[in-house]
Amino acid sequence: MGFTRHGRRVCVWFALLGAGTGFAQTAPEPTLDPGEMPSAQEQLDEEPEVHSQVASFAITKLHDSPAVVTAITADEIRASGARDLMDVLLQVPGFFFGVDVSGTVGPGFRGLWGQEGKVLLIIDGKEMNEQLYSTMQLGHEFPVELIERIEVVRGPGSVIYGGNAELAVINVITRGIQGSTDALVVGTYGQLAHGLGRRSLTVSGRKVFESAPGLSAFASASLGQGQRSGAVFDDFYGDSASMNGASAMDPTVVQAGVGYRDLQLSILYQRQDTTSVVSVDEVLPTPANTDFESFHAELSDRFRPTDRIEIIPRLNLTLGESYRDSDESSDFFYDKRYRRLRGRALARWAAFDFLQLTGGVDLAFDQGQLRGPAGIGQQEPFNGDEDEVSYRNVAAFMEVYSDNPIATVVAGARFEDHSAFGSSFVPRLVLLKSFGPVSGKALYSRAFRAPGIENISLGDDVRPERTTVYELEATVRLGEGQSFSANAFDVGVTDPIIYSYDPVTASEAYRNLGRLGSRGIELDYRLRGSWGRAQAGYSFYRPGGRNDVEDYLVPGQPKAFTGLPTHKVTLTGTAKVLPWLSVSPTAVLVGQRFAVGAPDEEGVSEVQTLSPRLLLNLFVRAENVGTKGLEIGAGVYNLLGSDFRVAQPYNGGHAPLPVFSREFMVKLTYLFEPSYDDE
Repeated sequence: MGFTRHGRRVCVWFALLGAGTGFAQTAPEPTLDPGEMPSAQEQLDEEPEVHSQVASFAITKLHDSPAVVTAITADEIRASGARDLMDVLLQVPGFFFGVDVSGTVGPGFRGLWGQEGKVLLIIDGKEMNEQLYSTMQLGHEFPVELIERIEVVRGPGSVIYGGNAELAVINVITRGIQGSTDALVVGTYGQLAHGLGRRSLTVSGRKVFESAPGLSAFASASLGQGQRSGAVFDDFYGDSASMNGASAMDPTVVQAGVGYRDLQLSILYQRQDTTSVVSVDEVLPTPANTDFESFHAELSDRFRPTDRIEIIPRLNLTLGESYRDSDESSDFFYDKRYRRLRGRALARWAAFDFLQLTGGVDLAFDQGQLRGPAGIGQQEPFNGDEDEVSYRNVAAFMEVYSDNPIATVVAGARFEDHSAFGSSFVPRLVLLKSFGPVSGKALYSRAFRAPGIENISLGDDVRPERTTVYELEATVRLGEGQSFSANAFDVGVTDPIIYSYDPVTASEAYRNLGRLGSRGIELDYRLRGSWGRAQAGYSFYRPGGRNDVEDYLVPGQPKAFTGLPTHKVTLTGTAKVLPWLSVSPTAVLVGQRFAVGAPDEEGVSEVQTLSPRLLLNLFVRAENVGTKGLEIGAGVYNLLGSDFRVAQPYNGGHAPLPVFSREFMVKLTYLFEPSYDDE
């Protein structure tokens, strides 16, 4: 029967292909006989919850996903008033944030610093981590108005995605080609206590050409300005500087694409211009400029030789520059370009209605290039004396997905070979079982973090770090619209890639040192009804196993992580006051944290304690105001005016950075969806 309703759980991905995997961006119309296939709406009516493909090559219902996954829908994002990915991720169990060089902010996950290559960010199948250090920059980075769904794998994804998915995967699905003809305009304006907060204008349009069945196109553009905070930053040396007007986050995002049936071409351009009052650890005389810019293009197709076999080839091009300061007179001059050309092919075979086999190959060519002179500012040649470097990475992967009466079994593995640091092999095994309203998961995963271009260049025989993760999750459906989930995890990282600096020789290097570990639990309760929704979450994580990397230890606090909290509590919800009016409060309580300064001449580091902080936001949204599609929202963020700061999650000397200042924001949204008579 092939991919038919007789094998719905294994093969439901066919009707919803593109709902979030790294191997498909959108969901064009299936070419199979519609009589053979249950529609996506039929499946959603049968079980009203999000389907996901982010954790497997097969799309499953969320509670059947072979990973611990959190999904956030577009309506939840809009109703909450989230301004960017930081606002969204703050509500996800396990996630918090830390500050790093140039005042950048990145993710920490389950107590471990994930900024440099340990957490992968994907937007419409395009991997957004920059290629030099493998980092991402959070804060006013992408227009949330364009997001249709966010799926977060709270665990390794290396088998599917490779070496930047060691701890977690953040998968963002935007409006894209999917959907019908429409146009969207969104304007926002935010005000801090003493100046501009953030403002942006986003326009987006989609067109389905009825005269040419299967042809569709989309385009989006967003321009913005913003400030990370209006508070005062204090370094560990007694100096201070106001971030008001000196902590710019100015994004530009452009998307476009065209698809004809299964053939699709899409591009994404992203630029973030930032300023910071601190570079490495000390307050600067004047704010420094740092820019991040990237361009992503993807061409994909899909072939079905039979009703049981599908082949998906993809070709990606990525160009970018990160941490750029192109002023050659600056002490922080840095101007390097990276390029990645990547080709992938994925094949699926529904051998039986209860068994799906997936395999493929992944070939990437990376290049780093100097765009300015070496030996000034922070600009140094690659590998000590090269203006340009090139690397090759080849990988093969496979997955077996078996749905049977005893238990659903998912087994997979990935093998990679890199021209600079050799091979990596990671397996994965997941067991899933449901007992009426109770479902359980047992997961074992190996993962790795692959060094980036600059990690290799500055590396002292650096090689991939290895991670082993054990997870158990149980979900109980308590009744209509209610569910409770609990999971426990143990994460161990062997030979983590650690940055080190020798002040005697003024040399820096990346080395594989020691071991890191994290253990904990995460709880999640959800309630949904005609009145709205509510969600409560709790995260607890503590160092586990052997933790012997000195740069990640808090002196005198063996049960705490540097920079990241042990406890986090979240409460979110939306209440429909009227059919067209909703109120959405968000409360996040973060436990005690510790910031550690660089050692002094006697080897003693200052430890600064950050007391627990409560972050309270309130957003009000009115829909269809005066005319269909017009929406007005207003919110206040950090309602209590808490002194909220994020610390550096390693002992690098960077003092805590103010974030989430109190901000008042208004948002106007207009969605135009032409009726049949209008077309």
